[in-house]
Amino acid sequence: MSDKTLLHIDGLDDIMTPEPVLPVPNKATAHKDEYSGLIYKLEAQLAKILRLAMFLTSLGLGLLMAAQVFMRYVIQSPFLGMEELAPMLALWVYFLGMSYSSRERDHISGGVLALITHNPKILMSIRFIGTLLCLMAVIIFGYYAWKLTAFNLKLNRTSVYMRWPKYLWDFSMIAGFFLMGFYYLLQLIVEFKALVTMRGK
Repeated sequence: MSDKTLLHIDGLDDIMTPEPVLPVPNKATAHKDEYSGLIYKLEAQLAKILRLAMFLTSLGLGLLMAAQVFMRYVIQSPFLGMEELAPMLALWVYFLGMSYSSRERDHISGGVLALITHNPKILMSIRFIGTLLCLMAVIIFGYYAWKLTAFNLKLNRTSVYMRWPKYLWDFSMIAGFFLMGFYYLLQLIVEFKALVTMRGK
């Protein structure tokens, strides 16, 4: 069943426009001027690294869980170090995925505002403010993540069984919040340019 049938309307264009801008270009927007420059060429390489890292950490987590089940229930010889490694990989999967979701703008969001007003300038202005607030929140969370990491580095804390340094866990938060901040900053710049262009019309 299509969205149009589900909502009993002839078209979704009046509800869904204007489309939110993305922090990075996609196939439809790659030619636009606001996505030109060295920063976007470097970001494309960063995106490839991110995708590879997400794949490897997800694969590693899956294999680790399978090995833990095999060792515990088949050969009945569990390895307690896996109880430490699984959360570490899960943190990296989560925070890398969080940053990549910011890149693709795949967050769960409601389109209630577009039902209230169809004015593209108002919609873009509110989206700009929302992006700014998200960036501020990421900076605050990133600051406290860094404080926790610095604390663990100072104490030279290690895990109980594997004796691995705790910063291997902590740096997942630092990387995630840093990359999220980077993508929110890119999105803020693109939204600002779009807003200025709309006001100039």
